[in-house]
Amino acid sequence: MWISKLVLDLRSKAARRDLASPYEMHRTLSKAVSRALAEGRERLLWRLEPTRGLEDPVVLVQTLTEPDWGVLEASYARVYPPKPFHPALHPGQVLRFRLKANPSKRARETGERVALKTRAEKFFWLERKLREGGFRLLEEDGRLLADIRQDTFLEVRHKDGHLLQVQAVLFEGVLEVVDPEMALKTLERGIGPGKVLGLGLLSLRP
Repeated sequence: MWISKLVLDLRSKAARRDLASPYEMHRTLSKAVSRALAEGRERLLWRLEPTRGLEDPVVLVQTLTEPDWGVLEASYARVYPPKPFHPALHPGQVLRFRLKANPSKRARETGERVALKTRAEKFFWLERKLREGGFRLLEEDGRLLADIRQDTFLEVRHKDGHLLQVQAVLFEGVLEVVDPEMALKTLERGIGPGKVLGLGLLSLRP
């Protein structure tokens, strides 16, 4: 895997367009791995990182193949060289994590995906997804070592023209690796729906 960091230049019309539309952002980022995507060898994941005040927007990108950011307009962003990412995971390893995701479920009546409303529902969803993905969310004194840093809705326009709202929740906390092989697959494929909207990228650090 490869990790890239792009600091967008707000003077760029294309960058402002992409910040206003997750679909456009995904389309732009996909250009850097277009061949691998066409050949079915790629799983592009990305996340607009939280920033403070007047800081320039930062996009973190994870790819399975080395991206070519030379395809971007020169004024689009300041690009840090992609770094190879080959985590050596082992059972019992404790790591900090960040995940922006769409905690949701299918409505029985319509089959449509609906956002989970309560904090308890969102953390139950997170615990289940991490458990299915080879991790365990840690606790201390009966309290989960995780928190919600952002809880917002992305506005995206559907192909038929109507506006959709997609919940985007930024989780941060501490987890433990249970099944390294499964955990690595989870890192590669991401967690939950909405990946073209910049959701699902699970980031780990010591």
